[in-house]
Amino acid sequence: MKRIIINSLLALSLFVVSTSCNDSKSGNTVIDEPENSRTAIDISFPFAWSLASVPADPELFPEASLTNDVTYGKNRALLAWYTIDRLFTQRNSPGAPGYINNDMDALSYPYAREVAFSEVFPDRELENGESSVIETLNLSFYPRERGPYNLDGSNVDQDGYLLNPERRWGGIMRKMLNTDLEQAGIKYIQFWLLDPFMDPELDNQTGGYLYFNLGEVSEDVLKDGLLSYENGLTYNGDNTYVTHTVWGKVPSQAPLMYAFDNSNGSRILQDVGLDGLTDQAEFEHPTYAKFLNELRAVLPESKIIAMLDDPFSPFNDPAGDNYAYYLNNYYDYQRFAINGRYKHYNGTEGNSLSQSDAGDSQYQTSRSTPNAEDINLDLTLNEDERFFQYRIAIRPDFMEVGKNFITDKLVAKVHVRNGQTQEATWYQFTIPLNQYQKKVGSIQDFSNIRYVRMFMTGFKGITHLRFATLELAGDE
Repeated sequence: MKRIIINSLLALSLFVVSTSCNDSKSGNTVIDEPENSRTAIDISFPFAWSLASVPADPELFPEASLTNDVTYGKNRALLAWYTIDRLFTQRNSPGAPGYINNDMDALSYPYAREVAFSEVFPDRELENGESSVIETLNLSFYPRERGPYNLDGSNVDQDGYLLNPERRWGGIMRKMLNTDLEQAGIKYIQFWLLDPFMDPELDNQTGGYLYFNLGEVSEDVLKDGLLSYENGLTYNGDNTYVTHTVWGKVPSQAPLMYAFDNSNGSRILQDVGLDGLTDQAEFEHPTYAKFLNELRAVLPESKIIAMLDDPFSPFNDPAGDNYAYYLNNYYDYQRFAINGRYKHYNGTEGNSLSQSDAGDSQYQTSRSTPNAEDINLDLTLNEDERFFQYRIAIRPDFMEVGKNFITDKLVAKVHVRNGQTQEATWYQFTIPLNQYQKKVGSIQDFSNIRYVRMFMTGFKGITHLRFATLELAGDE
């Protein structure tokens, strides 16, 4: 493994947050991974993130200003965020499908294989009880595939893929537990990222951009000014306290808490996603019916017939919000690769069912509480958009130390499961909070940062971002 050495003046100009030591012979600074003594807020846990609202950047997404209009969601592409279960990657794992256990190339794939702690942090000793394997945060972006609640039935090709993929986006957002970053001494967004361009078959070599929004972001994912929460839906057919929107149904009463009703048969009628509709109700809703008719006008009959056999196609899930556990039987039948098994793991419809309701012996829930447009759980809908925005180029020509907020680079020689040696390049990004690309709204400082939103756009091909760390960091 080797480290990249950069000029000491450049290191200072980039506000490097790390332990530095001078090389007396060269006059350069060696950038080492920070020690555990520094201040940091870890934001890498995938279950803390949820589907993002459209960022209020009129230059990127003019549709963000629309309310109760399906055009608001028509540029949302599919983004999956997850940590790969070790049952796939451990040797002779009894839980993994046989075809994966026996496919050494699949187990060596750079965006699915195990990542050893020593691969990214070769000079740091493991603390007592610390895992020797890093549970990376993975973002898999599919810019040609529609994301949840994208009802663009016209701008698709004859295979059903989205046209103009570089204009599409996918994002996630989360609450902040410590909102006063100034008092906490936080000064940087910092992460270690595996080279996203290691698979030439993905056709993503032109790259794109990764954005961060820090501040206030709207929780209104299906923008209508109303708070959608699953347990506010009735299961007895009484729609007295329900409001109808272009997206579906929304409870008209404010929530008192977030917990499913325990009455027999209620869960399957409440665990229906943010649109408040089951799949059958989506087929009957005029918005989704119009969308499917638009698709039928574009797609050849042979493609429609093929899509009817795909449980995740619009002809089986009009809203595109269905949940699928990564050991779903369909994935076994179709022999999906590891990353592809997480495509629908973040779906909101059916992600809290019992195994009998799910009708799949392999099924497991991803959460036990209802989905709601209330990620900070304060029982209100935040609609404000006031944030600092940061833009990072994820492009091959920008992946150099000294450019693009990259402050360190590691090249590891990794012996992978197929017997080969893989060269894995990891980049450390250190983005000073005071070097934002733009400011949206009336935000003035970092004393009340309640949310973080992260999104990808500008990509033409499938792109996997694999984070060994993702945190908000301070000086040591």
